[in-house]
Amino acid sequence: MMVFKPEDRFNRAKCNSCGICVSACPESAIETDSSDGITAFTSACIGCAHCGCYCPLNCFDLPLAKSDMLPQEDQIQNLYEARRSTRKFLDRRIDEEVLRSLLEPVGFSPTGQNAQGVTVDVLIGRDNIDSLILNPIVRLVRVLDCFRLLTLFAGPAGKIIKKLRSGEDVICWNAPCVLLFRAPARNVTGKTDSVIAATMVSIKAEALGLGSLWNGIVQIISPILRVRRSQAVLCVGYPALKRYQQIPERTWNRSDVSRSKQDARGDHRED
Repeated sequence: MMVFKPEDRFNRAKCNSCGICVSACPESAIETDSSDGITAFTSACIGCAHCGCYCPLNCFDLPLAKSDMLPQEDQIQNLYEARRSTRKFLDRRIDEEVLRSLLEPVGFSPTGQNAQGVTVDVLIGRDNIDSLILNPIVRLVRVLDCFRLLTLFAGPAGKIIKKLRSGEDVICWNAPCVLLFRAPARNVTGKTDSVIAATMVSIKAEALGLGSLWNGIVQIISPILRVRRSQAVLCVGYPALKRYQQIPERTWNRSDVSRSKQDARGDHRED
């Protein structure tokens, strides 16, 4: 998918010089003449397409907005509350059509500085996943635990190590598909961009009847596996168990900040 280039799409004949695109551009990348007619798009353009999205005459030939199809607030909240990590997957392959639908949110995922360029490496099938992820981890664990010292000092996690030594998949949990998200090394917000994209995909998974698992282990050790270094990893598949209750709300905090601590200290001294 090519980055949006306004100069390639702009239809000058349709433009009435309303100036909306100029005010919508976050980088002031649109040059105009004295009558507000567009004369050029400068190199400051980041390809965000705001100029086209807010143009009332669609001078940039973009698909029409689907504002009448937006879900209601309670529908969105229900989808968030439905999400739960899945660790028991059916032995069922995800069809290509479903997989394409699952990954569609990546194309609309926000990125810092509109950097774009998130890549999703898709591993499908247990043979592929075992070869590239599970088997290298099992071999590493067996080497590190050759004298059972790793098991001994692991405490409660020793049971997990024993399962890994026996080849049991307690890493990807027999998921039929693993998605590895990464951004270009030059992208200073690459990790955040990848996490946002993976989050959107994990929510879409619920709507498709799929389950997902955020796999921090694979993400952390991806540089030593037979996969590309990843910044977010999702295991995806059809859940083997049916949920009857939703999860309780997790602990979080809200802190309303109106002024900096330095300003507050200054006020205190004045008193």
